[in-house]
Amino acid sequence: MGPEHQEIVQNVKLAAIAAVSAVLTATLVIGAGRTLLPKPAEASVPADAIAVMQVADRQP
Repeated sequence: MGPEHQEIVQNVKLAAIAAVSAVLTATLVIGAGRTLLPKPAEASVPADAIAVMQVADRQP
């Protein structure tokens, strides 16, 4: 193997390490965010009321 080939192989390895690190970091950040941030409030309108409103809107 020539020096150019070894350099290309080393660059590919570094790119793979960077990709794996990015995925792991994103996973940890998203997991921490889901754990620490409050969950959004539940919808106060029942689903069947929404369906009735949609049917009522279709009438001329």
